[in-house]
Amino acid sequence: MSPVTALLGAIVVAPVWAAVVATTDAVVRDDRGGVPELVRNLRKHALAGLAVGLVPGVVVAVGLFNWQLYSGPVYAVPLALSGCASVLLVLASCYAFSLRVTAGLRGKQLWFTALYLVARAPLVPLGVLALALVALLLGTSVTASLLLLAPGPVALFASAGTWTEKHALHR
Repeated sequence: MSPVTALLGAIVVAPVWAAVVATTDAVVRDDRGGVPELVRNLRKHALAGLAVGLVPGVVVAVGLFNWQLYSGPVYAVPLALSGCASVLLVLASCYAFSLRVTAGLRGKQLWFTALYLVARAPLVPLGVLALALVALLLGTSVTASLLLLAPGPVALFASAGTWTEKHALHR
């Protein structure tokens, strides 16, 4: 894993993930979805997904760059700070994609809301990441065709968790 890999991963995955999350948000909230909806969402939300995905991507890339550049004990504090920021932003991005593409939040309000939701209910993004890891492990150990099916359930879990927690905020 290198800084370039983290940035390229964010650039390639984030627009598609935003479209998948927008589609599963529509399924969770409005009971509509499907492949035509996914294609429309890809065109509609690609730039928003890129904007959301680049924030944790850049922070992770900076953290990896710090780790490769400095490995002495003196540099433990900057490495720890970039590691903590990376973990928090990756967890917050599980909420941020839904909040951006469906709720329309942007900028500081988007990330503060996503971080607040992580602080309020950290099990949802941890569950999303655990489900993605299990899907990745199954896809690499059982059959690679499972990797094509994995994003749907992971995004559905993320959407359901986001809108359950967001709805709980307004009660």
